[in-house]
Amino acid sequence: MKHFPRPRRALLVLAIFLGAAACVPVVAQDSMQRWQSFDFAKTALKSVDLASLPLEDLKLLRGIVFGRHGRVFKDAEIANYLTSQDWYKPNSDFQNSMLNTTERRNLDLIRDAEAGKHETVQPGDMRYWRTRAFTAKKLGKHSGAEWLVLRSEVEAIHGRRFESDAWLQQYFDERYWYKP
Repeated sequence: MKHFPRPRRALLVLAIFLGAAACVPVVAQDSMQRWQSFDFAKTALKSVDLASLPLEDLKLLRGIVFGRHGRVFKDAEIANYLTSQDWYKPNSDFQNSMLNTTERRNLDLIRDAEAGKHETVQPGDMRYWRTRAFTAKKLGKHSGAEWLVLRSEVEAIHGRRFESDAWLQQYFDERYWYKP
């Protein structure tokens, strides 16, 4: 009776695994395909457009809106996605003032959809939660810095400046919605 040698079987399993893994980024790319040609600067999104999108796609969608202006992201997922796009041209001089009113409204809808799908309240979500009740469980667990950002976000929504915390002020200066 003839048996396949173990190394061959291991190579076959490895080939199947690698083939399946190679398809994962393609699926993410395919799910975002319809948004590649969407004109966020001229066309307003509706909540219904975003309702069925998974959280991961909403995050990338936000990246597309900013990415059209070349914003460089610190978030690795968004940065990797954008750098894989032919149209993306990083612009270290990006400013939120480059966004028009329609883009800002679209970003508001995207961020609201993201916040609504987070298991717990995350930094950046407080504008969504300002008119909604949530439980202590929904607050989740955070680092000291994240708690500070969440608390400060409530005040930043109302235009507070954070002169004594340069890093916190910079954090909010980088938010498209922040108006001190």
